[in-house]
Order: sequence, then structure tokens, then C-alpha cells
Amino acid sequence: MQYGRDGDPEVKVLLEKIETRLEHIEQNMVTRGQLSIYAMVATLAVFGGGWWIIQQYLAPILKALPK
Repeated sequence: MQYGRDGDPEVKVLLEKIETRLEHIEQNMVTRGQLSIYAMVATLAVFGGGWWIIQQYLAPILKALPK
């Protein structure tokens, strides 16, 4: 790469390429808020599924208990 007046257009082109790549990264980046929502949904799904399995397992046992 040349420096000085002859190298200015080359440097400008490189900077434009870098800026374009950074803009693309920012547009496709997942934010912390999105990650926290995804984590919350996944946690609720796991606990919900676990609760459903426990209910399905315990219901017949509890019905069979003498009153």
C-alpha cells in the first residue's frame, strides 16, 4: 500500500469496505435483549415441559392413594 497523495484513493476504498462490513455486522447482530428473551422462552419451555411430565407421572399415583 502506498502512502501520500497517490495512496489516498486506495485507503478510501479500504475504509469504505470496512464500514460496509461493520454495517452488515450491526444489522445482523443479536442484541442482549434478544438473547435474554430467547433464554427466558427456553427456560419456560423446559420448566413447562418438566411440569407437564411430572403431572402425567404423578396423576395415576395420586389417584391410587387411599383416601
